[in-house]
Amino acid sequence: MERPHPRSTATGFSLVELLIVISIVSVLIALLLPAVQMTRESARRTACTGHLRQIGIALHHYHSAHRVFPIGCVGKRPFGSLQENQLSWCVFLLPYVEQQNVWEVFDTSQPFDAAENNKPASAVLDIFLCPSTSRFADDRRQYHTSDGLAATDYGGIFGAQWVSPSMNGTMIFERPFSIADIFDGAANTVIIGEDTGRGTSMDGQWANGENIFDQGKEVNAFMHNDMWSDHPGGVDVVFGDGSVKFLTNSIESTVVEALCTRAGGEVINVNRF
Repeated sequence: MERPHPRSTATGFSLVELLIVISIVSVLIALLLPAVQMTRESARRTACTGHLRQIGIALHHYHSAHRVFPIGCVGKRPFGSLQENQLSWCVFLLPYVEQQNVWEVFDTSQPFDAAENNKPASAVLDIFLCPSTSRFADDRRQYHTSDGLAATDYGGIFGAQWVSPSMNGTMIFERPFSIADIFDGAANTVIIGEDTGRGTSMDGQWANGENIFDQGKEVNAFMHNDMWSDHPGGVDVVFGDGSVKFLTNSIESTVVEALCTRAGGEVINVNRF
């Protein structure tokens, strides 16, 4: 006798159930994605802070060896000239940031963009880059400027733009400063700040002595030659005592300017930053 076939017990999703599942998954992704992005940015900012902390330590090792901080720009070029060397503070900091191999092949008797210096000046050095940088000038790639030289996201502080006299910071042309020269106090004076995404036209190469800038307004107001970063809410900076702090976008421009001068005589409570 032929046995009847058993009825199948297999079941599947109905269209309504499938749509409900898709909706739930979409909501979960929407909730989790910002958290993942925040975690990633937190890690990138931690790495950036670490780079700047190493730079701060290197500045003090340099100061211990030479009794001054490195000069912001050695061999400043007059407008239209390409003859002067125009070497950056970054070049002279190389032995103190574990880049002795790059330092040994860098010819400081030649311009930063001379053929003799193309190889070392094209070397991508993580310590001079912020991992959060995502907004780039048209003449900047991720790690290089359009001339092929390696980029930096950090610049020396030339001073405050609207404060007289000019060149009132700690990284200026041709002149070094010691801690004793920072009359406002090393712990109250910014010496290095983020200025990310710059290209060739804005002197974004780490070897270029024009990698210094004077602060014009509040933080993150202008991309070029002002404190600027892709960290949400502010920028990382190095103070003269080697400490690294986060300056928020909400800090008044007058306070930011005061932090950029070496001898302005301002009274500032940096512990609130």
